[in-house]
Amino acid sequence: MKKLLVVLSILGVFSAANAQQLPDPHFESWGGKFNGDVQLTEWHGSNVNQAGFKFTFLYQKPGRTGYCAYVTDRAVGIPKLGIGATGPGYLSLGVPWQYLRGLNVNGATAGTEGGIAWKHRPDTMSVWVKRVGPKTNDEDFHLLYYAWQGTSKSHLYKNKKGGCTATERINEESDIRRATDGNECGVDEPAKQIAEGWYRARAKYDEWTQIKVPILYMSNGKPTMCNVIFSAGNYPAFRANDGLYDGNALYVDDVELIYSSRIDKLTINGNEWKEFNPDTEKVQVLELSALSLQPSDIRIAGYRGIGTLTNIKGEKARFNGRRLDGQEMTVVPGEINGTPWVITVKAEDGSSTHVYKVQIKN
Repeated sequence: MKKLLVVLSILGVFSAANAQQLPDPHFESWGGKFNGDVQLTEWHGSNVNQAGFKFTFLYQKPGRTGYCAYVTDRAVGIPKLGIGATGPGYLSLGVPWQYLRGLNVNGATAGTEGGIAWKHRPDTMSVWVKRVGPKTNDEDFHLLYYAWQGTSKSHLYKNKKGGCTATERINEESDIRRATDGNECGVDEPAKQIAEGWYRARAKYDEWTQIKVPILYMSNGKPTMCNVIFSAGNYPAFRANDGLYDGNALYVDDVELIYSSRIDKLTINGNEWKEFNPDTEKVQVLELSALSLQPSDIRIAGYRGIGTLTNIKGEKARFNGRRLDGQEMTVVPGEINGTPWVITVKAEDGSSTHVYKVQIKN
């Protein structure tokens, strides 16, 4: 049986390009007010307006650069009526919602609905944060990106006592993120989730700290919408009704989506090359067994966004990644024992290019 020798070298070429970024990623656009506090124009805070009372969760603060967004958990309610709870402070491109029928606190529910029109496929979300408060080691904060195709609908959502409250929602966060934070009351019409990047930690950061969140993919398709949630407290967490601490807060600034031109997984003729190193410029050698092989038999594919996320219940969701399409990855065929195959991979926003050369020898 003959040995097939594959020699691969890599050259990285970088160029400037227009980035495909979220709206107002530096939190500089502030406009109208809620309860006297100025609010962002492109993002939404989890402010509460219930029974004539208003409680602000999102504030403008001096940032790492310019302004920043500051969100804080708050104890809210009507003490004279014996009604009160601590709510999570967060901001989102979608719209936070709360639902309370009359004064039935046990049936209260809340969440995040919608997002923005979106067609891009970033590989990492970079966020600068500060995390402060009295109980930072007892409560998770969350940095979340997710994208989807289509429209989800449902009419039941988990309430404060663990039951299900009836309220109709479209593109609700828990209806889309079924593998990691799914609606435990069921989904009437599911959308197709494309991607998710989720970071959570119980930590305190007194100084500005950069966190890079890998974005994983469960589909090869392109999204039609996305949403981002930055939460100071234990949300989203299957509609957590405890483990929330008044005063735990999160500063957020300078969000950047990063687009890669790397190949995370390379397959040749359907078989993964597990020893493939996407970062090295040194020659990499792969030996395959084959009786005979023609140039037309060579099939090369690249993948990104592969990984696993674990939800707060310890349940794992596997993201198998996405295959790079013809607009991102092109292959110029070569010849056996001759001209190498040339694989050109471009970042989706045009910010970088990698050229891989595969020389195939018998």
